[in-house]
Amino acid sequence: MARVGLGIVAAFVLIAVLTPAVHRYDAKTDSNLALRLKPPTGDHPFGTDTLGRDILVRVLHGARVSLGLGVSSVALAAVVGSVLGLLAGYVGRRVDLVVMFCMDILLAFPATLLAIAIVAMIGPGLRNSLFAISLVSIPVYARISRGAVLALREREFVTAARGLGVSDWRLLGRHIFPNCLPPLIVQTTLAIAFAILEAAALGFLGLGAQPPTPEWGAMLADSYKYFTSGAWWVFFFPGAAIMLAVLGFNLLGDGLRDALDPRLKQ
Repeated sequence: MARVGLGIVAAFVLIAVLTPAVHRYDAKTDSNLALRLKPPTGDHPFGTDTLGRDILVRVLHGARVSLGLGVSSVALAAVVGSVLGLLAGYVGRRVDLVVMFCMDILLAFPATLLAIAIVAMIGPGLRNSLFAISLVSIPVYARISRGAVLALREREFVTAARGLGVSDWRLLGRHIFPNCLPPLIVQTTLAIAFAILEAAALGFLGLGAQPPTPEWGAMLADSYKYFTSGAWWVFFFPGAAIMLAVLGFNLLGDGLRDALDPRLKQ
């Protein structure tokens, strides 16, 4: 199943990278009210939306927006959360107390509701969505890296390096952090799936990407009213794209966990 997940992720990455080079999206010129709500045909395999725009083109371009937002927000959260967790676990005492107290406050709120509240306060848009998704994802990385440091800092190789006079920063960067990477890598793939769902939720509520940006959640928001009118293609294909992307990253994350966790290998 990990190979299936890798194939799905690779396909979406290729779509996100190559689509802008193959077809330049323009919301104005690609609109044609004479073709609004047309079912799938040879010319429009995914049909058209309420403004006559080709849904296939919008779904393909939406991959760049949704995946870009998911990967960027998780990358930012991984860097900040890992650094905070490393410092909290290694330094301990007041630093550990303050950092983990802040993380516990963030974890006290449901992640989706907290992201919605943050964007509602600072305003809609892709940048604010990226910030909100990153913020709610930081505590997970902080806890994982802190737990790994607590398990490693008294190990023999760390004690030996400290006895040889290795500086704290070098000890963290060269000896401790590399041993924290496996769980962080697994968490990153799973977190991207969560971030894509978060971005879609914000877009659906009108707090994420703003029209006419082709983002999967925003496309669902534009089409849900046609759920009972027979225009199934308007919401089916954006929803299928979200489902496949999330499924791909989850399968990839499960495969990486099986490969990197020595307990599962046994």
